[in-house]
Amino acid sequence: MGRDISPQTEARIRQDAQRQGISLDALLERLVNDQAAGAAVRAYQAPELPVLHLGPMGPLHRRDIYDDVR
Repeated sequence: MGRDISPQTEARIRQDAQRQGISLDALLERLVNDQAAGAAVRAYQAPELPVLHLGPMGPLHRRDIYDDVR
């Protein structure tokens, strides 16, 4: 598959591949894989935590939570 890209972009991609010491194909494959991995992370949504509406509460003290206070 071929794509037309500007000479400046091609030069930047080639320089980046040379700097990393890998072939142009390997660099492009890495970029595509990173893009796919990033999309998977963005698509993941953490499960929503339940919200308990217990009504108005004042400040809690240790004696309100634990029964070891005298």
